[in-house]
Amino acid sequence: MKHFFLALRFLTVFPLGKDKDLTADDLPASTIYYPLVGVLIGLVLFACWQWGRTAWPVFLASALTVTLWVGLTAGLHLDGLMDTFDGLGVRGDLERRLAVMRDSRVGAFGVQSAALMIFLKIAAVSALAANPAHYPALILAPLAGRTAMVAIMSTCSYARAGEGLGRIFVEGTGRWHLASAVLFFLFLGLLVVGSSIFLLFLVQTVILFLLRIFFLSNFGGATGDLLGATCEVHELSVLILVPFILF
Repeated sequence: MKHFFLALRFLTVFPLGKDKDLTADDLPASTIYYPLVGVLIGLVLFACWQWGRTAWPVFLASALTVTLWVGLTAGLHLDGLMDTFDGLGVRGDLERRLAVMRDSRVGAFGVQSAALMIFLKIAAVSALAANPAHYPALILAPLAGRTAMVAIMSTCSYARAGEGLGRIFVEGTGRWHLASAVLFFLFLGLLVVGSSIFLLFLVQTVILFLLRIFFLSNFGGATGDLLGATCEVHELSVLILVPFILF
């Protein structure tokens, strides 16, 4: 359970468990539980949405659900998305791009990306009201986002020189961690939406493949910020594509 609580502490605001006697190997080992943490986040969002849409207009319920979504993770992944777009907006070489991403200040490109992501998520969650069969997307989106993070960690090299928390994850997460996370993804997805999870898995794999190529081309590998961006992109893709996956 130590690794599960470590994953929960790292990915959410819930301070369960302790960091005592943790080693560098424990961080990559915790990644196999990322899909489970994603489902737990999704269940909270699902409950919020189900209650909120009966109490308020759909758009307000959606805005509150997305606000809770950001709050549950303390904006960790959204911060990675902003840094990623700040890096993409830089005129310069790879080193300059990575340096800008490390800067704690947020630039115009980062602000725009966060605003658009939040707006699109609110709009996508609002659209779920049209068909109750699509409501499970609120559970599947966090599940897919965190599984995708493990996939990027295990298939990319670390883009930066020197030490960093991202290096521990990227270099320490291997194919066994990915296989375990994928099995968790499929098992949990089967419980939520049945066999439709296999179609979702196929779609998410294609998106991940394209995203990985993009990261390698523009950043030379993966960083902690890119992992956050990966989560956000995959979450949004599930919300947008759910009408074509859940019939």
